[in-house]
Order: sequence, then C-alpha cells, then structure tokens
Amino acid sequence: MDIIKKIDKELQKQFEKLSEVVGDISLVEIVEFKLEEAKEKIPLDEINYSGIYLLEIKNNGSFDSFQEWVDNFKKEWEHKEYFRQSTPSLKKMRTRAHNELTEFIPLYLGKSKNIGRRIYEHIYKELGKKTFALKLMARQNLKDETFRLSTVKVEVENYDAIVPRIEWQLRNRINPIIGKQ
Repeated sequence: MDIIKKIDKELQKQFEKLSEVVGDISLVEIVEFKLEEAKEKIPLDEINYSGIYLLEIKNNGSFDSFQEWVDNFKKEWEHKEYFRQSTPSLKKMRTRAHNELTEFIPLYLGKSKNIGRRIYEHIYKELGKKTFALKLMARQNLKDETFRLSTVKVEVENYDAIVPRIEWQLRNRINPIIGKQ
C-alpha cells in the first residue's frame, strides 16, 4: 500500500500543476449559428477531437438586466413541454455568478472524446430520448436564437483523469447557466 500512497502524492502534485495552467486555457471560437443553419455552419467533421466545448446563447438586446434576461430564459427553458426530458437544468448558483448582461451568455460547458458527435447530439437529439443533451432543435421556443460554439482541444492519453479536472475548473471560471453540475 505504500506504493499507492506514493503514486497518490505524485498525482496530487501533477494535479496542482494542472490547476496552475488551466487559468491560461482559452476556448477558441468555432462558429456562430442559428439552429436552422446548424448543418451548414457547424464543421462537425473538423471538430471530431477530444476536449472541452462551450455553447453560448446571444443576448438579443430585449432586456435591461441579466436577471430580467435569465428570468425569461428560465421560463422558456423549463416550459412544461421540454422539462425533464433528459435535458440539463438551469443552475441558480451559476446564474448568480453573472451580474451583467453581455453579448453572449455561457449556456453549457461540457467535455467529450469526440466534440463533433457530442455537439450533434446537443442540437439534434429528440425529446424523449434517454441520452442526456440540450436537444436544441426540439425546442421550438429557441428557433430564433443565435448560438456560439467554442472549443479547446485536449488530446491526452489519460483523458479520464485530466479532462474532467480541466472541465471543472473552466466551469467554475465561466459559470455556464445550464448543466448537471
């Protein structure tokens, strides 16, 4: 058991180093799109790498404050037609982290070994399907919204040890308003 404790201590040192560099990680904007043009605009084949992705929604300028915007968004997101359909929920704690209405609001941050495939699920998965996803195309009330997709490629052999830690730290920095965590 001493060897396991040594490995644990070494891993802890490495995780601390990882925490130090996560602050320097920037997501790269891939595309802005409306749902009806997603097939043409999103380069799914070009983003079939592992890493972290961020979906944001554009503030259309109809609201005076972030709180007013999020109250309206919550009403639309949690509409009875879409509620509890294996979709993530709005996170009060994360919405409280935002105090100004910016051009784009961080909607959802996730990780995947194939970002292109996962984004496809978030956009095209049907309501009622068990796969947990945003299911954006199934939401008639989001058809006119503009979204932005950004990613960071993280191709490592120890994906399951490293990428969740990066995702967690980015989530705490960006505070996407929807998610499991």
